[in-house]
Amino acid sequence: MVSLLRVFGGYTRFCAEGGFPERFLNLCKIEGISLWSIENDGVKVKACTSSREFEKIKTPAIKSGMEIKELESKGFPFFVKRHKWRCGAVLGVIIAVLFVWIMSGCVWEVEVVEEEGVKLDNFTESLAEFGVKTGARKSKIDILDVQEKLLKRYPQLSWVSVNIFGDKVQVEYTPAKTAPELKSENVTSNIIAGKSGKIVLVEGYKGTNAVKEGAYVPKGALLISGVTVNADGSEAFAQASGKVFAQTDNKHSSFEASSSERALTTDAFRRYSLSVFNLEIPLGFYDKTALSWTTDMMLQGDSAVLPVGVIREDSVETQNVKVNLTVSETQLMNLCRCIKEKRSKYTDAEFVKVSFAPKNDGGENALFMEIVCVEDIAEEKIVDVE
Repeated sequence: MVSLLRVFGGYTRFCAEGGFPERFLNLCKIEGISLWSIENDGVKVKACTSSREFEKIKTPAIKSGMEIKELESKGFPFFVKRHKWRCGAVLGVIIAVLFVWIMSGCVWEVEVVEEEGVKLDNFTESLAEFGVKTGARKSKIDILDVQEKLLKRYPQLSWVSVNIFGDKVQVEYTPAKTAPELKSENVTSNIIAGKSGKIVLVEGYKGTNAVKEGAYVPKGALLISGVTVNADGSEAFAQASGKVFAQTDNKHSSFEASSSERALTTDAFRRYSLSVFNLEIPLGFYDKTALSWTTDMMLQGDSAVLPVGVIREDSVETQNVKVNLTVSETQLMNLCRCIKEKRSKYTDAEFVKVSFAPKNDGGENALFMEIVCVEDIAEEKIVDVE
């Protein structure tokens, strides 16, 4: 440790001759001058002292009649002095080492592994709120605390794991399985028709079938009764269950105005920003408009995307004008709207016929859609039994 301090502070090796060596050494000790690596042959004295104390040696040398010659100077201060023209390179090396050291302790990438394809709203934003984001210090991430907070915020998850691999944070989660809703066995219910239609198939699981295949039933008609008559004439009450498939005729309509607003682009603008760990440094300015989009151009390694790169942001000015739609365009818009609104309603149905009829109703273009399909029309209705 002492040698390291001597090198860091700098020291000088000298030779003293021509007088009284012993007196010189004694005077140096009296003056508090520290000497080491002393060589004394009775005529000459060779020794080392710190660069700061080398200037004090002149007084003992004059009193003892010794002549001082500097042999060599070593240590960090003299190295810098000899290579002062290389200070920029040395400073650059120091900055590079510090940069690598700081960056090695940061998170460069956050990967979310979605099990079973289940996506959670604002999950990445929640991770950033809890300290898991690019640029964060790995030592500041409390893994157990983050996992606990994520489970509290997202009760639909049964398991969350946060793992740190080098400069990458990987987050995995498993959605909880929804337990099936158990029906109460202490109620009496009937199965009625939720729609009008022609019965195709009756699958009664519990209760007494009240309709036969081929019969036409109106909406609200009894399909499966929860009341059964025993052989002795007594009645038993149960919760009816089953499926009743019927061919139904469904009619829908959609109206759309004969004019619509469309955005016309005029001047386009482009700006670049330097991105370093989510910190964006704009390299230009412009007025943002309603229509803009960004393109990330980040540095890429063999297996990861580095959080350093350039972001290109394009923007265009818009001007709204009214354009009259043709009859064909209006019909097409109505068709798309009908399909979008009704497709989830008939997910489990078997289609028999689908037809579209464009019409003009009161000066407005409309589309009438007819869907003939086979679907389950059974609905449970609780019966009050006194």
